[in-house]
Amino acid sequence: MSIRSRKFTLTVLLLIGFAAIFYFDLFLAIIGNGTENAETNTSAAQLTLTAAESEVSEVNLDSQTLTVVQVGEEDIVLYSQPDTGSDVITTVTHGEYLEYIDEINSWYHVVVNDQYEGYISSLYSEKAVIDVAAPATSLKNTTVVLDPGHGGQDTGAISNNGSFYEKDITLATAKIIKNTLEAAGCTVLLTRNTDATIDLEDICSISMQNQADFFISLHYDSTEYMNEASGTTTYYYYEKYEALAEAVNDSLKYMLPLDNRGVEVGNFHVLRENTRPALLLELGYMNNDYDLAAFTTENYQQQVAEGILDGMKEYLAQENEETGR
Repeated sequence: MSIRSRKFTLTVLLLIGFAAIFYFDLFLAIIGNGTENAETNTSAAQLTLTAAESEVSEVNLDSQTLTVVQVGEEDIVLYSQPDTGSDVITTVTHGEYLEYIDEINSWYHVVVNDQYEGYISSLYSEKAVIDVAAPATSLKNTTVVLDPGHGGQDTGAISNNGSFYEKDITLATAKIIKNTLEAAGCTVLLTRNTDATIDLEDICSISMQNQADFFISLHYDSTEYMNEASGTTTYYYYEKYEALAEAVNDSLKYMLPLDNRGVEVGNFHVLRENTRPALLLELGYMNNDYDLAAFTTENYQQQVAEGILDGMKEYLAQENEETGR
């Protein structure tokens, strides 16, 4: 082989070597970058997962779910055992919510209104899971749902002279209460703010879907004979809300000029089929001329608002003391 051929061959070999070294370094760089990207993506994924877990934890702290049983459209018998041959404890009202314990075959094991434990047929009742918000500890950011009774074609009670309808006075009262509670830091929702008819089921849904800390239905009473009765009454349904009823009623008794007729259990749809703390207030008698003259004034309705506000404050203070919140 000539010297010129040998030089050419050597040159080619050197070029091939340099090319091999270049591509090998390039390959290592690509692998290195890929590893860094993978590590970066893994870190990002871990951060995302951590954030998601944090969000779930916060949600779990703020609310929880509760399994309950709701009675169907007819009243139902509560038995001592999962057997129709066992002793009858009581009759449970249609639509009522019950504490769920467990189930055996076609029977639900339940507690009725913190009073009776027994079994009801699952054929005439339904198990459900509801959201339960943490109880309020102060008025700030407390959600209150006000229900101005009646509305639309449902006038409610009518005054003796036919000039005043219950539906109009409850709405006027609700708006004053709303302003007063909002000034104290509450979030206030009305089930209606115009002259409209709202189904009772929808009223309960508004309360439950918004997880109301307090639900208050506003009414003015009536009797068969004019000027037969006078005064205010506070109603509750579930035993666990009796303390709330007492606190609000005591405050209204102090604030209002009308006689106070006390606290009673009221089997009303908006109380019975409502899982939130719920009261119904009868704030005077439409067919009592003395009551009417009082509660159609803005001053009286403002006194109602302040009475409710003070009652809520007192109730929260009692609950905070008892629970150590």
